[in-house]
Amino acid sequence: MSNIIAFVLCFLLLPLLLLGLLGLLLGWLFFRGKKVDGDLSVEGEGALRAEADSLRARVQELEGRVSTRDTEISGLKGKLAAGAASVAAAGAAAATVTKTEAASDDDTYALEWRNRYLAARVKYLEGQVAEAPKPKAKKPAVKKKAAPKPKVKAAPKPKAKAAPKPKVKAAPKPKVLYTDGPTDGAPDDLKLIKGIGPKFEKDLNGKGIYYFRQIAAWKANDVTMVEGVIDSFPGRISRDEWIKQAKGLSKSAPSETSTGRKKPGPKPGTKRGSLTAAGKPRQKPGPKAGTKRKSTKMSEADAKFEKYFANVQKFDPKARKPVVQGIVKHCGAAMSTRDGSLVACSDEAELKRVANGFVTKKLGKTSGQMELVQEVCADMKGERFKNRVTFYYLAAKKARKLGLFT
Repeated sequence: MSNIIAFVLCFLLLPLLLLGLLGLLLGWLFFRGKKVDGDLSVEGEGALRAEADSLRARVQELEGRVSTRDTEISGLKGKLAAGAASVAAAGAAAATVTKTEAASDDDTYALEWRNRYLAARVKYLEGQVAEAPKPKAKKPAVKKKAAPKPKVKAAPKPKAKAAPKPKVKAAPKPKVLYTDGPTDGAPDDLKLIKGIGPKFEKDLNGKGIYYFRQIAAWKANDVTMVEGVIDSFPGRISRDEWIKQAKGLSKSAPSETSTGRKKPGPKPGTKRGSLTAAGKPRQKPGPKAGTKRKSTKMSEADAKFEKYFANVQKFDPKARKPVVQGIVKHCGAAMSTRDGSLVACSDEAELKRVANGFVTKKLGKTSGQMELVQEVCADMKGERFKNRVTFYYLAAKKARKLGLFT
């Protein structure tokens, strides 16, 4: 065993040790004095320190700029706050002025309302005074007549024409009447408006409002004034849509004259009346005995045929109705739609269908079908919409086959 260990040490480890020493010696000889990448020498350390100093200076410069920007931003924020404060102060002053103007407008409108009321009151009282019966004048005592003196005719004097009186325009009525009673016929039933009960109707009548047309003519200021003079919650008139309902009721109300009486109808027994002189309903006269009433109303089918026939006569004034009726019957259901009732000469497929179908099968032509169709298109060139009945009529006429449709 000891011999084996001595053998291994001598022939394996000793050569390896010698080779390692030889490598170290050769490396020292070849690489002495040379710089190796990654080696931190004195020069490399100085360069790193210089770069670090420049970076610190750059950071300090940037921090100085940031502090300057912060100062500018704080100054701008202060200016904005001052501007906002001034704007708020101006808005408060404007709101105060607006409130003052609104209050003055309300006072002005209240005075205008009062003036309307007084004017309507005066007009109503004048009407009452005018309608009051006048006291009868006492008859003067009868005096004895003296002997008549002989009359001497004087020359007639020319009558001077009186100057025409200027027409005085009546003052416009206020939109919201404010009187003591209904002045334009019987009052309307205001309870038909949703939201108006007996109490509100009584309050409105007490303020001179009797008709749907008065409520329909209200404006925003009128609504505000009415809400102030009747016992109502603010905004109720707009919420229940009194004005909209009143407009509809005023349109559907029966027409009456200004005195409240309905317009007279025709007298019984006249041509316009629905009653005879005896008061019985008037009956329309029937046909005479032995005759039948001819209906003057044309059916829809007859009206369509007359339209087709009139179009055919534009190209052939001597066209006969039986022939046109035969062509209409041949077309059948195609005439029930707009596309089927027209022939498009700009569509080659449509022309081939007419040539192969109508010209070949119905008219019996075996040659020149497309030429015949092209000739009809040339004849109807002035027609924007070429009617199929007219197109088939002209084709049959050119082929001398109109006898097929009689």
